Amino acid sequence: MLKPTINSSYKVIPRINPQLANSLNQAVAAIEELLFLFTIGSEGFERLSVFLKTFKLASQINFEPESLYNKYHSLVVFVYDITSPNENPFIYSSINRALKGLQISYGGLFNHINNNYLFKSKFILSFEPLSVKKRKFYIEKPKGDNQLRKLITVYNQDNERFLDFKSGREMARYFNIDGKVARAAIAKGEFQDFLLIVKEISFRKTVYVFDSNTLELIEKIEGLSKAMKFAKVNFYTLKNLLENSKFYHGKIYSYKDKL
Repeated sequence: MLKPTINSSYKVIPRINPQLANSLNQAVAAIEELLFLFTIGSEGFERLSVFLKTFKLASQINFEPESLYNKYHSLVVFVYDITSPNENPFIYSSINRALKGLQISYGGLFNHINNNYLFKSKFILSFEPLSVKKRKFYIEKPKGDNQLRKLITVYNQDNERFLDFKSGREMARYFNIDGKVARAAIAKGEFQDFLLIVKEISFRKTVYVFDSNTLELIEKIEGLSKAMKFAKVNFYTLKNLLENSKFYHGKIYSYKDKL
């Protein structure tokens, strides 16, 4: 296997060690000292600020006794109600408590968090505190779409990004496991000692339609199938129009939003 490396594009998830719950104030002090090493407003400063707020909030949580004997660090789960934007989030001290309290599966929890989907149309779930600005990016979970593909990112126990797979089949081939085993692991969000985070990526292309006389944008169409119906042409005709920017019945079709 490839040697794990730290990827700067990956935002490490804050984790709390329940066994050190009484020492969280020391962790807070350490993070505050580290903040002085970063320029205010820099990416490092912003990420450490998130950790600082997480640890401060965690220091106010009463961890369940079973967590104190768990060798793994806990992912604290924050729940925001979009109907009450000014209220503080409800905080679960662990994933297990969140699963029971929210009545959601492990895979479902990660799906909502990592894809920025609203839970039950009103709740925002997160592994870290969110500003009001960031909460605006959460949307309703889209209905089934055959143009969505699963991008599977694998993280090791040190929260380092390890591998990326474009499908469950690719993951199964790499680990030499059966497809059913891979699908079950993806749904659960973990495989062996790895954490699996699934992101649904759309392969649906956007088609922009312009007036051939004024060159003004008159339509934005999500997907080639809808564009074919709009233009009333077959796939190969539409492909030719898109690749060559030819006029067709007073319109120009393009993948670009500007001509």
